Amino acid sequence: MIAKASKDELAETARILAMQAAHMTRKCGEQELPDFAHLLSASTLDDESIALLRDGAEAFVGVLATVSSGLLDESDTPMQ
Repeated sequence: MIAKASKDELAETARILAMQAAHMTRKCGEQELPDFAHLLSASTLDDESIALLRDGAEAFVGVLATVSSGLLDESDTPMQ
């Protein structure tokens, strides 16, 4: 799915996920984040890290599927 996505679709997915992160920061306050660089390059992971990576991948794929399907096209969404 990621390999077939356009650059614009990936950028829109990143924007939506960034807005979700900003929303959660406003709602719950600043949270200490794990060392993501380490997580992405580690050769072994604990169960909590695996769950975090799985949840992140699921969120990314879910948003990308929505973006790729055209459900968020501006022409179909009324402006308020």
